[in-house]
Amino acid sequence: MSFGPWWREIGSVALVGTARRPVPEPPAFGPVSTRLGPDLRSEEALLTSAALGATALRAGRRPEQLTPAPPAPPDDRPAAGRLAIQLLELVLTHPPAGAQQRNSLLKHWLRTAAAAERRVPHSLLPSLLDLATSARELRGPTAGVLDQRGRWLAAQRRDWSWVPEALAGATAASAASRLTESEWAHLPSSARLPVLTLVRSDDPAAARALVESTWRSDSARDRTAHLEVLRVGLGPDDEPLLERALDDRSAGVRDLAVILLDALPGSARAARMAARLRPLIDVRGARRRTVEVALPDQPDAAGARDGLRKPPPRRSARGWWLERIVAGAPLAVWEAATGWDPATIVSRLSDEDVLSGIRHAARLRKDPVWAAALLGRAWDPALVPALPPQDREAAVLARLSADPKASPAALLGSVPAPWSVEFSLAALTSLGAAKAPGPALAQAMPHLLTGLHRDALPALEAWLATARQDSSLATNLRTLLQFHSVKRSISEAFR
Repeated sequence: MSFGPWWREIGSVALVGTARRPVPEPPAFGPVSTRLGPDLRSEEALLTSAALGATALRAGRRPEQLTPAPPAPPDDRPAAGRLAIQLLELVLTHPPAGAQQRNSLLKHWLRTAAAAERRVPHSLLPSLLDLATSARELRGPTAGVLDQRGRWLAAQRRDWSWVPEALAGATAASAASRLTESEWAHLPSSARLPVLTLVRSDDPAAARALVESTWRSDSARDRTAHLEVLRVGLGPDDEPLLERALDDRSAGVRDLAVILLDALPGSARAARMAARLRPLIDVRGARRRTVEVALPDQPDAAGARDGLRKPPPRRSARGWWLERIVAGAPLAVWEAATGWDPATIVSRLSDEDVLSGIRHAARLRKDPVWAAALLGRAWDPALVPALPPQDREAAVLARLSADPKASPAALLGSVPAPWSVEFSLAALTSLGAAKAPGPALAQAMPHLLTGLHRDALPALEAWLATARQDSSLATNLRTLLQFHSVKRSISEAFR
């Protein structure tokens, strides 16, 4: 009997009892004798068999099939320093800010170590590889700090087989500026996105060329993902590729191309949308103080290509088409048609489909004037990033003061990280003044973890000193404080 059937039979005997079913003799485990012997009682034979089987499973392979691996080559990089290693051990075994924040701290450690050209110590490699196996977000950063021993070790276990692919991505990312189209074509699909992101941030034209070089052979999923990266540094030079994507066979690619073209008010599609919008705008009244916008007719094939397609569920078709036309047309059309400034136009519009389209355009184009005008009419956190950096924090703080019932978490989340010291302190003050500080802090925790300025930590410590009676609040404050303290210590350990 081979091992599998024998082991299942041992489980059956344990379930029904040795009085009803005999214990089978174990199979041979290589040259090791596994005869149970005639003197064992049935219960002893069952327990012995269970021990043998469990040991065989842990061993994983038969001794005679084991081929010794060649020795690992010497490492090229030095290990991280003693303090950095202690911090890594702490994050791996006893995350100071809780298990939920462990991966965030680990990514910070790994990326900081890679930038300092240091490697993970040998003793921690198995734990790190195991963790990255289950947490995909850690694979790329982990590959960035594996040296010769780490790569050798990863080759010894099947469940670490993701390492070569991650290493290919990490190697390509480190040489992203010199990546050729041939090298791009041979990269694994999962390794392309981080590389493309790096290239795009440094050289938008080179990134676009890489996308175009494999466009015809890429899957719809990859084409969509690559277009998504083009949001970074999106500009007029990207228009030909996006026009091409409007005719793509994948609906997902076509829909994304429409959204990206919405962000280009100087594109040919924007001009086509402007031509559709102008006849719909009518300024009325003897003093020309009202503006009405007519609903569009059924779009033709050219309109459908530009994104005027089937509306979402429970939406008026003509209202949806109007919103899409407004979102795609240049915002300057409104000023030319009315002679008013953006704030006046927004105050005199009543059609929600029109206002939604204008909000969409202002958000994608990061138009500060229109964003400010829209925020003057109604609060919309999604518009805050369109404001100039110096105005974003001021707008949120003004909103917090004007509306005590507003959710601090939603408001804080609208300000991109990192925050200034002043805004960080004001955020803590606002959360402390909330009707229920504990829940408010818990909701804002993701934003505080990424945005809070290090110089606001003393204020956090002072708040913790007064919150001892509220155990939930104190726990969250302690978690936040520990997270930022450890993150700062990691950065300092590699200096």
